[in-house]
Amino acid sequence: MQHRPLKQLCGAIAAAAVALMVIGCNGKSGPAGANGTNGTNGTNGTNGTNGTNAVITVNAAQLTTAEWGQLTLDGNITSVTMGTKPVVNFTVVDGKGTPVSGLGFTSKASTALAASYPNFGFSIAKLVPGTSGSPSKWVNYIVTTMPTTTTAAAPGRPSTDNTGTLVDHGDGSYTYTFYRDITATQAFLDNYTFDATKNQVRDDLGNVSYEPNLVHRVTIQIGGNARGTSTNTPTGVNSGVTGVPVLTPANIISDFVPATGAAPAATDVQRNIVDTSSCNKCHTKFNGFHGSTRIKAEYCVVCHTDQRKYGNPEAATTATGYDDTTKDANGSIIGQRKIGGLAVGDFPAFIHRLHMGEELSKTGYYYAGVRFNETTYPQDLRNCSTCHTASIAATPQGDAWNTNPSRMACGACHDAIDWNSGANHGGGAQTSDLQCSGCHGSAGIKLNHIPVSPLNPAFATGGYVNGSYLAGDRNNLPPGAIKIDYDLKSVTLDATRHPVFTFKFKQTLNGTTSDVVFNTYAAGTVTEMMDNFVGSPSVYLAFAVPQDGITAPADVNATASAYIKKVWNGTATGTGVGTLTGPDASGYYTLTMTGVAIPANAVMLRGGLGYTYNKNSQPLTQTNVPNLGTTSFAYDPVTMLGGFSVPAPNKFMTVTGFSARRNIVDSAKCNDCHKTLGVFTASAYHAGERNNAESCHFCHNPNQTSSAWSANASTFLHGIHGASKRSVAFNWHAPSPTDTFANVTYPAILNNCEACHVPGSYDFSNSANAAAIPNMLFSTVAKGTYNTDPATNPTGYFSISPYVDGTTATNYGTGPSYSAATGTLTQDVAGTNLVISPITAACASCHDSSAAVAHFKGNGGSFYDTRATALLKVEQCMVCHGSGRTADIKAVHMTFK
Repeated sequence: MQHRPLKQLCGAIAAAAVALMVIGCNGKSGPAGANGTNGTNGTNGTNGTNGTNAVITVNAAQLTTAEWGQLTLDGNITSVTMGTKPVVNFTVVDGKGTPVSGLGFTSKASTALAASYPNFGFSIAKLVPGTSGSPSKWVNYIVTTMPTTTTAAAPGRPSTDNTGTLVDHGDGSYTYTFYRDITATQAFLDNYTFDATKNQVRDDLGNVSYEPNLVHRVTIQIGGNARGTSTNTPTGVNSGVTGVPVLTPANIISDFVPATGAAPAATDVQRNIVDTSSCNKCHTKFNGFHGSTRIKAEYCVVCHTDQRKYGNPEAATTATGYDDTTKDANGSIIGQRKIGGLAVGDFPAFIHRLHMGEELSKTGYYYAGVRFNETTYPQDLRNCSTCHTASIAATPQGDAWNTNPSRMACGACHDAIDWNSGANHGGGAQTSDLQCSGCHGSAGIKLNHIPVSPLNPAFATGGYVNGSYLAGDRNNLPPGAIKIDYDLKSVTLDATRHPVFTFKFKQTLNGTTSDVVFNTYAAGTVTEMMDNFVGSPSVYLAFAVPQDGITAPADVNATASAYIKKVWNGTATGTGVGTLTGPDASGYYTLTMTGVAIPANAVMLRGGLGYTYNKNSQPLTQTNVPNLGTTSFAYDPVTMLGGFSVPAPNKFMTVTGFSARRNIVDSAKCNDCHKTLGVFTASAYHAGERNNAESCHFCHNPNQTSSAWSANASTFLHGIHGASKRSVAFNWHAPSPTDTFANVTYPAILNNCEACHVPGSYDFSNSANAAAIPNMLFSTVAKGTYNTDPATNPTGYFSISPYVDGTTATNYGTGPSYSAATGTLTQDVAGTNLVISPITAACASCHDSSAAVAHFKGNGGSFYDTRATALLKVEQCMVCHGSGRTADIKAVHMTFK
């Protein structure tokens, strides 16, 4: 082919030569002839048909397994036509909004009558209005199994349909026709011969007759494993290749009324009570359920109906609850699937019991592989509006928890009640839901679910405030309760380096907010700063001074504080003395801590307002809140017990003229789960008064240690939240040998670091966080001696770290510690403290296996090394784990997205 142009050129030269020869033989040319007559123009052709624009799609059939594993799906149902078999038209797009075609993979087992679409699941349910006071309920039509060449169709629990007919229109739109004739389901069940010995009860599946005038819900799940992995093969036989699920499946949902084909009208009975976005504030996203294909609560409800009790026996009971040891023929624990004739898996009962968890009265709950009694809940359980609220558009029936109560929903949390006998129920036996609203009323239910928690009396011996009640939701308070907020205007140092705080309190009652004007102290007559309140917050200053050869540490290791009330009444002593003036024209007060001067070599100064929680410096507590039912908020001024506290969010800021500490966490993210940080159903930490995650490091800094565990915030918070991943039980502050932080369950995706951390902090990709690495301090884990002998230390042996010598034979030394009085830091000069190096401290709190610890130590990290040894080593973590490196911290953790 390369020589063809040369051949063409040679041919042209030869032709020209022949022409010249011919001309030469014929002599000269004669004169030109006259022009001929022009011919007529031909008829114009017809215009062609305009072409259609091609639709660009992501063709799922052409994706590699890896590409499938990174695919995000979503979609929309465009129409549903109800004949004998529902016909659903829908569209599918990826995470960028590009249409997705080619999803119609099929699989047909050797005994199958029809091919299935393994990446799809379709279901349909009707919403049946409640009677006799009961709420509405979903009833699923897909309660028959698929027949095969060897077995006939049979009744079953709610499921999905994926053996119908799927038409891929090639532009991201599809049409699916159900396999099952839902209009024939009722007759099929009525004519079926049920086997009572297998707990097959016809009534358990309910009335599944087709009722076109009721609201119906069609659901579609799209996801599952990539073609060719696991059992997603043309024959359904396992390929031997580990399944690779789609990154984010689609759950597509549509409510409509078949008789009209329209969306439900305002007059139709509807049931939109919980929205997935509310769930995901804590859970991030549902992950791992049903092959990671069902991710929306709105989908869950159409299968988790009371029909799930079909084929299940009534729960076997024990003296304290239910039997969780009985096994089936395969050796699997049967668990509780029907209680009181109702399905344990019915969504309202299931979810309420699951979240009630360790607060349940009865024991032995076990369903779907989960032991309910072992689950924990990160906020006050009475915060019903966390999950249920009519204040968002997606859940117009979100207030049903108080407007339409039922024995099933309420009894799931209040599980000690026996509705048939009336035991543990003040209203006696109840055989229907008719009286629920009549007796309790919406206002009464809301009043009794105001989250109010007594402080744990066990705190009394530790100097904590005891006997007060705390608000679990600052926006849902008992009548008469006043909400206090702190307004911190500035924190500065005066000419003599005394900390100066400018602030005011704001109070809100019945929706009205005003500035607080402090009383004028008068001995014996006016002894509190505010009428009907006792106590006050404190002002805190946190900073860093040189330590372990680091002149400007990136971690706090020093604090100074003053209790505002004692400054106000002149009783402060030592470093807590100061002056208080004000209010100025804008209502602000100025407190100067005259008892302390901040060292000239201090860096990273940050001041805050709040934090007080012990008897010697009592938190702000209201004394005139009316009793709430049987709960008395009476305050005893002698014992300093009682009253009601609405912990105000701590406020803090960087001191004027100084550089800020790097940002690591966000309190708003903490409160997505915790609602009000520090307050739980039956307990609280620091009386709820230390509730700002960004300033926990004021006290929980690298030098703080307890029971040979680090009390540094980054260390113990990872240890608590990552308890399920740890190899060594995290027994710090354990109240008993069996009740430890190892029992904490985490509701979200554990490797989603950004559930708590601000982006760029945990992986050091942020410049401020990266710059901090060489100046971070070792976390002290052990100093002094420890005693793990149950005979001589019966109340504390079980909380001591297993990494230290607990025979009292080893003394790990003293320090480091800061004295605000002298302005100096006493260091561990002997180097005998045990420490963990900074990055290792955070990582080892979750990754604590022996192999992981060996990896840390092999790359310059220290883990329970003496300080003298640790100071000779340098962590090399960021060589491999730095941003953009081989094992980038963010890349290896954030794999769930």
